[in-house]
Amino acid sequence: MPKLFLDESVVLSADCPSEKDQEIYWDHPVGRDRRIRNGSVSGLGLRVTALGHKSFVHAYQFNGKRYRKALGSTVLLNVASARLAVGQRQRQLEAGENPDFDDRDTRRAHLLTVREAIDRYWEIHIRTLSAGYQTNYAMFVAAWHRKRPKTTTRRGQNIRKPYMDFGSMFADRPFSSIKPLDIERFQRQFVSAYSHNGALVHITALFNWAIRMQLVDMRNPCSPIRARKVVRRRRDYSTEQIRQIAAYIFCPVFEVLPDTASLEGLAKRDMALTKGNVTTANDQMQELCNFMGILFLTMARPSDLAKAEFDHFELEKLVWHKHNTKGIKLSRSLYEYAYRSVPIHLRVAGMVQAQRLRWPDSKLLFPSHTDMTQPRDNFRKGLDRFKALPGVPDYFQLYDLKRIAISLMLAGQGVSHEAISHYVDHKGNLETTMIYDLGLVDPMRPVTQKLAELLGI
Repeated sequence: MPKLFLDESVVLSADCPSEKDQEIYWDHPVGRDRRIRNGSVSGLGLRVTALGHKSFVHAYQFNGKRYRKALGSTVLLNVASARLAVGQRQRQLEAGENPDFDDRDTRRAHLLTVREAIDRYWEIHIRTLSAGYQTNYAMFVAAWHRKRPKTTTRRGQNIRKPYMDFGSMFADRPFSSIKPLDIERFQRQFVSAYSHNGALVHITALFNWAIRMQLVDMRNPCSPIRARKVVRRRRDYSTEQIRQIAAYIFCPVFEVLPDTASLEGLAKRDMALTKGNVTTANDQMQELCNFMGILFLTMARPSDLAKAEFDHFELEKLVWHKHNTKGIKLSRSLYEYAYRSVPIHLRVAGMVQAQRLRWPDSKLLFPSHTDMTQPRDNFRKGLDRFKALPGVPDYFQLYDLKRIAISLMLAGQGVSHEAISHYVDHKGNLETTMIYDLGLVDPMRPVTQKLAELLGI
């Protein structure tokens, strides 16, 4: 397709080759005389058909797809007006709007494909939400909006999900043609109840938005689909188990370093490698115990501590200015303060100082070993060794430290429940705080003993 500077003389003299049905002359700074001129617009073209019809077209990309739109005949438009029209359309594209989508055309709205509806919902609503929500939504509904690169396993193979997202499954179907049977077919691929319910929530929200915006006039096809019942397994802890876990956290158990001084040759080399592995394991255990100790004594979430920085702590005053915490959020778009301050124990200050000696050049309290600017993403190896210690149940998780600490405080320790609720970022909402109560058995033992005394037995 030829490229040259469009002017009125080109419009009059342009013709279509005999061997083609049409020819498009794209606007370009270089004219027929090889001179460079200003004013050309990228994407503007002059289409000439074999029958002699001439019109201006605009070629552009939107959401990764290429489009070509006819602007009008050369009888109605001249080159200058065509360039103005293309410039206006380009500004709409830069603002994230499709210039060929007419909100006033109700017939076009009801012919929306599933992909177009998903893209419009993304531009209007999903883009304003958090990055985590966007990732979760893209995983179930629109895989082409995922921003994260493909993750790989330790063996180098891509991790493949056993299911297809909703947008890819019904991309070219009319949005209004989706029926409950289609939703059921999509949901049938989920084995996990959590994945089933998560996908159903996102698809339901998509159709509710389309109905509210009057893009479709239909009943939500997700209404007949029921969420699966999720029965959680209780992770109970006895008082003896809690004492044992606390002892391991605040008095870590380390492996004894082997002696290499009395060895020689290959035996000394092999023992030196073993000593290096033991040293690394002990170092991992020490950092894990620091992490768990701070969680235990501050009743914080692991995500809050993972993003904590050394500057957030005032060790002289024993105060932690907690940033990025869930408790300070008043609504979906309004936050109370940039951070909230809570008192900390003297032992917590010692653990923070120990981490400062371990990472003197890092801002984060627990940075990644590969990139100090990023938070530590897991303690997998150290946690496996911790759970292998005698007395630690195999279902132990880091988040359980928050639940155990709250349960101990609620079990008649002379601290008001409102104070506990505020400390753990629940804003005095006792119903939320009581969800974390493990219902420890030993504090309830005096109840049955008192009942026996009243019955005289």
